[in-house]
Amino acid sequence: MTRAAIEYLISDITEIERVLTDHPWLDSLLSADETSRADRFRRPTDRAAFRGAHLLFRLMAARRLGIDLREAGDIELTRRCRTCGGPHGKPEVPGAELSLSRSNDAVVVASAPESSPIGVDIEQVPGDVFPGFDDYVLGPTETLPAGGDPVRQRLDLWVCKEAAVKTTGHGLAVPPSDIEVTEVADRPSGISPGGDWTATITAPAHAELNALNLARLSCPRPYVAAVSSAQRLRVEAVGLVELLAR
Repeated sequence: MTRAAIEYLISDITEIERVLTDHPWLDSLLSADETSRADRFRRPTDRAAFRGAHLLFRLMAARRLGIDLREAGDIELTRRCRTCGGPHGKPEVPGAELSLSRSNDAVVVASAPESSPIGVDIEQVPGDVFPGFDDYVLGPTETLPAGGDPVRQRLDLWVCKEAAVKTTGHGLAVPPSDIEVTEVADRPSGISPGGDWTATITAPAHAELNALNLARLSCPRPYVAAVSSAQRLRVEAVGLVELLAR
């Protein structure tokens, strides 16, 4: 791992369940609270997604901190909402920056040095967006590019803005229409195996959000994903097999 890099791992539930079958000790890494919260979901897929996301979070945290993966269960995770002070919101780990997101059967976890706050988001592209999406999500001067899939373009904006507000811990306390995604002039034509810093956040009314950097992440269809960071560090993809090889 490049210590100064942002790393991310995207996986589906099927792959995570297979790894749990091959390495049953991994299931013991989840805390009693995480196991209890997972069991509250009615659908087996949702339970598996929650467990998988938090397991990957702990493994990526251990990798970032340079500790043995078998000690990932001892890592202290805390949550504190910056809006209400409640025990929810962005998960925090001493000595590292991490963020997680899940959508249906896909999960993504990103990690960075402690000095670089990050936020990550992944969403499955639906057949259509909800009524009023543009009024809620698009900023006053934002327009969709000509051509392409308009639903996918809208979801791309959504994950970029979600990643940004997760970086600062604001969440949707800041309306998505308050911030705009501004493409960089030298935006690459494609997405690298890691990610390219293709845009920035413009949010004059929110100083912490204004000028955050955005990288689109390479992920399987029908998903879109993005990571946000105050620093333009190198973005590197990590595979589950690579992660467990340690």
